[in-house]
Amino acid sequence: MTVRTAVRTLLFASLVLLPAAAGQADEVAERIRRVEAQVTPSTVVVSFYIEREDGARVDAHVLGTVVGKGNLVMFASVAMPSQIPLSQFRGFHVVVTDGDELNEYEAEYLGKDEQAQVAFVTVTDAKAPALPPLEFAEGVEVRLGDPVLTLANLGEPDGFTRVVQVGRVSARIDQPVVTYLVTKGLGSPGTPIMTLDGQAVGIVGLVRINRATNARPKWSLAEVLWPTERFIARLRNPPKGGASVKQAWLGVHTLTPVTKDLADYFKLGDRRGVVVGRVIEGSPAEAADIQAEDIILAVGGEPVSGTEGQLVENFVNHIREQDVGEKVTLKVWRDGKTRDVTVTLAPQPKGPGEAERYASEAFGMTVREMVVQDRVSRELPPDETGVVVSFLKPAGWAADGGLQMSDIVKRVQDRPTPDLATFKKVFEDVTAKKPDEVVLFVLRGKKDTQLVRIEPRW
Repeated sequence: MTVRTAVRTLLFASLVLLPAAAGQADEVAERIRRVEAQVTPSTVVVSFYIEREDGARVDAHVLGTVVGKGNLVMFASVAMPSQIPLSQFRGFHVVVTDGDELNEYEAEYLGKDEQAQVAFVTVTDAKAPALPPLEFAEGVEVRLGDPVLTLANLGEPDGFTRVVQVGRVSARIDQPVVTYLVTKGLGSPGTPIMTLDGQAVGIVGLVRINRATNARPKWSLAEVLWPTERFIARLRNPPKGGASVKQAWLGVHTLTPVTKDLADYFKLGDRRGVVVGRVIEGSPAEAADIQAEDIILAVGGEPVSGTEGQLVENFVNHIREQDVGEKVTLKVWRDGKTRDVTVTLAPQPKGPGEAERYASEAFGMTVREMVVQDRVSRELPPDETGVVVSFLKPAGWAADGGLQMSDIVKRVQDRPTPDLATFKKVFEDVTAKKPDEVVLFVLRGKKDTQLVRIEPRW
């Protein structure tokens, strides 16, 4: 496994399947039809909706693949954004197409793995037929120029009609695990990618690529062939109970790449790496005595490398590819010398989407518990307390009083609210008396303390 981002480009004219003769064209078309007929019965539409905090409903329909007995269905984890609480995703169903008919069956959401880019539901409706699972091949050599087939669908108004797209593998990217670019657009994220021999060799994945420098980034999301090896462990052991599989976490923040100028200054030669800006308190990095301004040159013996714009992304990906609890050796440059540092990776801390919430319908606001990400992103001390405003109803009492999204509520009527449980008790005690005014002391931004006066319309 290498962390070097190496893209070897192969140029093709427009489509990519250019037959030499009409007979050959018929043969290729027949192979495409055979593969489409093979994979389509194993595809379904996963349907659900997001109930927003303002009461609005957002419907979602994503293409999924049957991957196991008992109608286990896999789909793209990107359809379940992590910043939205799981409690807001509701009404899971699986839509099975049978000719012109659409049959809908109840399903249960099992969970997701964002690093593997997959999520799962299982059909719970006893009336559902047994659907044929698609088997994904491992260890298949994908080469530049190989043709592949992917699927998309036209959406509900068109009966979720499948769309077949064919392209050729055009580039290989190591970042740090192998993925492939494909000419033309690929299908829907999370859907299978098939060879014309009928092997499922991966799914449509998404990769962030910085095509410029760190100082002036030019980020884009590239659709890639995400090989079976990237998600096979999750196929064999799907999550349960709506869980999100925790990624490995080192606990370093504000990383910058080692540019050529920095490498020259530190006399690193051709070596590259990332400069640590901040070590998060209580993290595995702090426990291993990694310090701010350390330069991490290698992870597990593999050099941190790539273009300047990709160095940080490659390093972060390399850490996330490790297992939680794994001991990893980092090669660190400090004070003109290299040293090996062994760190035990921990599970990523709870994020905003996983935080507990408390909503006041009367005041038109929701607050949530503060998480590590809040303190780190706003450069707050590790002992900062309070609750974070996560939703405000337009023209609601709280919004009209001047409360803003992301404010950290520190006190209610001069009573401290260091955590969510305390806030709930204090807020309900105060508002039960129906006062003419509820005063909140909030932290706005990094250091700005504000007094917010809310006048309830009891």
